[in-house]
Amino acid sequence: MMQLDALILYNADGHTRQIRFRPGQLNIISGESGTGKSSIIGILRFLLGGDSPHVPLGPIQDTVAWYGLLAHVGDTRFFIGRPAPAHGVTTSQAMLTIGESQVPVLATLAVNANAADLVEYLGGLIGIEENLHVPAEGRTRRSLAANFRHSLYYNFQGQGEVANPELLFHHQNRDYQKQAIRDTFPYFLGAQGPDALRKREQLAELRRDIRRQETRLAEARTTRELGVGRAAGLIADARASGLLPVDTTPTDSGEAIDLLSAVLERVEPSAHVDDVDHDAETEILIARRVELRGALRDINDKLRGLDEFARVGTEYSAELNEHRVRLASIGLIPDSTDVDATCPVCQTALTDASTHDAIKHSLGRVARRIELAQRDQPRITTARTELLQVRSRVRADLTDIDTSLEELARTDDIRATAQRTWDQQSFVRGRVAQYLETTTLESDDTITALERAVEALEDKAEKLAEELNPEALRSAMESLLNIVGRRMTALAQSFPLEHSEHGVRIDPYRLTVVADTLQGPAYMDAGAIGSGMSWVGYHLTAYLALQDYFIEANRPVPRFIVLDQPSQAFFPRDRENGGDLTELSDTDRDNTRKLYWMMFDAVTRLDGQLQIIAFDHADFADEWFQASIIETWRDGSALIPGDWYAADRQSQLALPAAATDEQSSSPSGRTGDDDTKGA
Repeated sequence: MMQLDALILYNADGHTRQIRFRPGQLNIISGESGTGKSSIIGILRFLLGGDSPHVPLGPIQDTVAWYGLLAHVGDTRFFIGRPAPAHGVTTSQAMLTIGESQVPVLATLAVNANAADLVEYLGGLIGIEENLHVPAEGRTRRSLAANFRHSLYYNFQGQGEVANPELLFHHQNRDYQKQAIRDTFPYFLGAQGPDALRKREQLAELRRDIRRQETRLAEARTTRELGVGRAAGLIADARASGLLPVDTTPTDSGEAIDLLSAVLERVEPSAHVDDVDHDAETEILIARRVELRGALRDINDKLRGLDEFARVGTEYSAELNEHRVRLASIGLIPDSTDVDATCPVCQTALTDASTHDAIKHSLGRVARRIELAQRDQPRITTARTELLQVRSRVRADLTDIDTSLEELARTDDIRATAQRTWDQQSFVRGRVAQYLETTTLESDDTITALERAVEALEDKAEKLAEELNPEALRSAMESLLNIVGRRMTALAQSFPLEHSEHGVRIDPYRLTVVADTLQGPAYMDAGAIGSGMSWVGYHLTAYLALQDYFIEANRPVPRFIVLDQPSQAFFPRDRENGGDLTELSDTDRDNTRKLYWMMFDAVTRLDGQLQIIAFDHADFADEWFQASIIETWRDGSALIPGDWYAADRQSQLALPAAATDEQSSSPSGRTGDDDTKGA
C-alpha cells in the first residue's frame, strides 16, 4: 500500500520547507485562504509523474527550486525529486532514489530519471500488472493500458471537484480523461483480470489464423468447383492465338490445368517471317522509281521537241510549195522555152536575160529550201523512234518496280500480322503463367482438413470471446460496484444524505453518483441530487467506499485520499476569520463535523491501511479533530515561509537602480503589492 510521508520544497539557497504526513491517519492542514493549500494537489501529482506542478504566479513559483516527496509502499521507501519548471513550462526530468527515508539536501539532488520512469516504477511497485483495454469492435479509439497515473483518479479531489455535482472523479472534465477512466476503471476494480491481455492477444492471433485458413479453404473450393470455368477463358484465348488446336476442349479441371501447362511448354516460334531487310530494299526501289520517272519526263520532253521541229519544217515546206504554185498559176513563173512570155501584171516582156535569170535564181533558192526541209525529216523520224523505244523500256522498268513495291507491301502486312499474332500469344502465355502460379488444385482430403482446422479455431475463438465478452465485463462491473454501492449507502445513510434511503451507487459509464428512488434513478450530474452538502457528501462517500473496496480486494491503487476544502459548501469564500465556526449555522457546523468524523472513523476502522490528507478552513475544538491537525496556516504561516519570500525581495532591492527599474518595467516583473500569503 502506497502512502505519503513528507512533502519537501527546496529554495535556491538549499533551505527546505517540510510537511510531514502521518501514514494511516487523518491529516488536516487548517488555514486561511491564499496560503497555498490548493497548490499541494498539483505539486503532489507533479511528483508522482505529472508534467507540471501548475502552481500560480507568486511565492511558490518565485522561490521553489526543487520539489521532493518521501513515500513508501509497504516496507519499500523512496524519494522523488523534481526540478521546478518555469511557469507554463512542462518537464519530464526527475530524480528517484530507493530506500531513502531521510530528506536529502539540495546539493545531492540530481536528475537520474524521467516522468515515464517514475510512472513505470510506481506502477510496478503498487502491483499494476500488464493489462490492456481493447475497445469493442467498430470503435475507433485506440487500446489503452492502465498505468500508475490512471490510479490517481481515485486519490485526489481538488477544490473545484469535491463539491461539483457534474464531476465525480479527479480530472474527469479534462480532455480524453473521462473515456480513460471508463476504460481503466474495470481493471482497478478487478472486473478485468490481469490475464485479459494474454487472452486478447490469443484471440487476435486465433482470428488471424481463422482468416488465413478460411482464405485457403475458399481458394481450394473455388479452384475445385470453378476450375474449368476459370480456365475456360484462357483456353479460348490460347485457341484463338494459335497456341492450342481449335477443337481443344477440357473435360475437367485437371485436364484444363494440363492443357494450360502444355501451352507454356511449347517452343515459341520466331516473331519474324524472314531476316531480309525489307525496309532497305523498299527504299532502293522507291529511289529507282523516282530516277526512272525523271528519265521518262526527259524522254517525253525530247519527243515533244522533235515533234515540234518536224511540224515546223513540214509547215515551212508546204508554205513554199503553196507560194510556188500560186506564182505559177498566174504565170509569174515562165516556161524556159517560152520566148514570148510577158509579165501578167505589167505586161512587160520576160525575154530579157537578166530578168529571166533573176526569176530563175529565186526559184532555185525556194527549191533548195524545200529540199533542205524535206532532208531533215528522216533524221527526225529516226531519233523519234529511238526515244520511243527508250520510253517503252523505262515504262517497263517502272511497272516492274511498282510490282515489286506492291509485293513488299504485302510482305510487310504479313510480317505485321505475324507480329500481332506473336504479341497475342505472348500475352496469353503471361496470363496462363500467372494463373498456374496462383492456382492449385487441392484434393478432397486437403479441403476436409482445412474445414476441420477452421472449425477448431472458431471453437477456441468463441470460448475466448465469451470470456472477454463486453456483456460479461459489464456484468462483472455491476457486481463489484454493487459491493461498493452498499458501502456507499451505509456511509450516506449515516449523515443522512439526500435520496440515500433506497441505496446509492456509482454509474461506471456516466461516472456519477446515482440514487435509487421510487420515482426512478436520480443522477447527481443531471441535477436530481441537490444541495452542496449532498454533493460533498457523495464525493466523500464514493471515495471512501472505493478505497475500502480497493483495500479489501487488494487492488493496485495508492492508499491515500487528498481532499481540498471539503467544507467549502458551508464556509463562505469571503469569510474574515480562518477556522472560526461562529459564522456557521448549527446545521452547517454539524454537517462539517460529520464529514470529518466520517474521514476519521474510516482511517480508524481501516487500522492504518488508509491515509487521508485534507486542506480546509475548518478548525474544530474536538480532541479527535485537533489530534488530526498536522499544520495550521494562519497569522502569516503558509506553504512558503515568509523569510523565503522576504529574502527574495531583499535580493531584488539590492540590485542596482537601473537593473531594478528594468525588472519592474518588464512584463514579468512583480511589484510590492504581491500578497505574501498567496502561494
